[in-house]
Amino acid sequence: MGAGPRGLSVLERICGLPQIHWDSLSIHLIDPNHPGSGTHHPSQPSYLLMNTVAGQVTMFRTGDSKAAGRPISGPSLAEWADAPENTYLPRNVLGRYLAHSYRILRRQAPDTIRIHEHRATAQTLRALRDRSWVLNLSDGAIVAADFVFLTTGHGTNHPTTEDQSVQQFVADHRRANPRLRYIRSCYPLQKLDTIEPGARVAVRGMGLSAIDAVASLTVGRGGRFVPGSNGELIYRPSGDEPRIHVYSRSGRIFSPRAVNQKTPADVYRPSFLTADELRNLRLTNGRLDFESHLLPLLRAELRTAAESVGGISDLREVESVLRRPEPGRARMLGEYQSALVDFLGTDERRAAEGNLRNPVKAAADALRDLRDELRRAIEHRGLTPASHQRFCQVYAPMLNAVAAGPPASRSREWRALFGSGILQLGAGPGATARLDSDSAGFVLESTLQTSPSTRCDVLVGASVDPFLPEQDTSPLTRSLLSAGHARPFANGWFRPGGFDIDTAGRLIDADGSVVPNICALGHITEGPHYFTNMLPAPGVDSRITADAAAAVQAMVDHLLGPQRSPQHSTTAAGPSPLPERQA
Repeated sequence: MGAGPRGLSVLERICGLPQIHWDSLSIHLIDPNHPGSGTHHPSQPSYLLMNTVAGQVTMFRTGDSKAAGRPISGPSLAEWADAPENTYLPRNVLGRYLAHSYRILRRQAPDTIRIHEHRATAQTLRALRDRSWVLNLSDGAIVAADFVFLTTGHGTNHPTTEDQSVQQFVADHRRANPRLRYIRSCYPLQKLDTIEPGARVAVRGMGLSAIDAVASLTVGRGGRFVPGSNGELIYRPSGDEPRIHVYSRSGRIFSPRAVNQKTPADVYRPSFLTADELRNLRLTNGRLDFESHLLPLLRAELRTAAESVGGISDLREVESVLRRPEPGRARMLGEYQSALVDFLGTDERRAAEGNLRNPVKAAADALRDLRDELRRAIEHRGLTPASHQRFCQVYAPMLNAVAAGPPASRSREWRALFGSGILQLGAGPGATARLDSDSAGFVLESTLQTSPSTRCDVLVGASVDPFLPEQDTSPLTRSLLSAGHARPFANGWFRPGGFDIDTAGRLIDADGSVVPNICALGHITEGPHYFTNMLPAPGVDSRITADAAAAVQAMVDHLLGPQRSPQHSTTAAGPSPLPERQA
């Protein structure tokens, strides 16, 4: 269920299977949108950019060791778009490429495979006596399936108690302040169209989602970036913008990706965080503690990556990418903003030197390449519950900010926006938004700043909802949980989110047993898995391919088990307002 990138990866592996002993296989793709694009809608504006260069994206798996059988041939994103490999393309181009990839997969599928599209969402899933499934769709259709792949991508959670309190505050004070609004998540970005020009907007977060929100409220409203006389950008407002105040509890702002000087095959190979070392650590300690067992190895890898490009005068600068921002003394808000603008300028210059020349950026790029090693250490309860919680709350966001940043053009744009006054820092580190009845607004404040607090009319959450099964609004998720076919993942007392699955991706039911014919992949497994939001790169091994191959093998094992018919149906379905879908 869901026919975005994860769904396509499953479809690609099914189409590439060696000859299997069935006469026909029917695949039902269940997705309200056109197959392929997922949340990368082809109609979205061009100012929303990818944070991966075009040459590092493909949906065709030649060269991947997990792509057994008959890989379907097709172009990489750069080849299809006829774009330089190191270009950051608009996300709408990616959406069109994914739709094109689906058409290629469908056209090259073996004659024994029949693909059926359903432009709907799956509402309920019911088990029959023979252990097959019946799905009821939102358009009234009913689909029978022997095997189900869940690749529904991002969902939406019910409002928390805190969300409900903020919404009630807005309802109670809207008459006193007609501009008062609470937008819990900035996605879909069209929700920001309700914000009036001139309103004071607090954007909670300074990462990739904040970049989208700020772009929508500036360039999306007719503003323009023009070259200045000193080579810097200047922002020309349209007059329709609100006043934007960004803040975050950590005080950490995004770090741009370096100019790419590597091919997809130029992957950093670990010297310390190796499979052998992880095996020895686990034999000695059982479950690991990230800070005491893994963080020293990760820091050693950063030093090695930085030293490999030479010219390091201070290794502390390299290691600082894994250090939490120190609060320091209380300062004026203007000092914090100046420090952020200086950091953006410094880090942009590092990025311009490239990921094979600048030591800090070489180390940051190594972090990106070391995700598989981190997955081996962390996934499926590899950490103690307390360490897993701390990793999710502190280190995972830090690693994402360092290794999965935007193109450096965003740093130039934000410095121009800060210079124009349209964008400002709303509060220092440790910031919170207080509900203020006297002013009928939100007040941003921090104990670490001595300047006056910032009052805003609108509070926007610059984030994507994590997949928390018990809070998810999807009828399908409720159906799976209420029938006992799935359960939330738990590492002891810690519940990070995601469905509980085995190593092949098969759901674990409420009794702790493996459900043999439902596999979950992608964002809905973020919890037992780590960093599931990615796309395959050309000619190299990809975790996406490995996940899809394991799930498809589980399907083959189930369908070709004892007393199974040679004619089968398999289903990929899914509702999803954000990134990813199925096949």
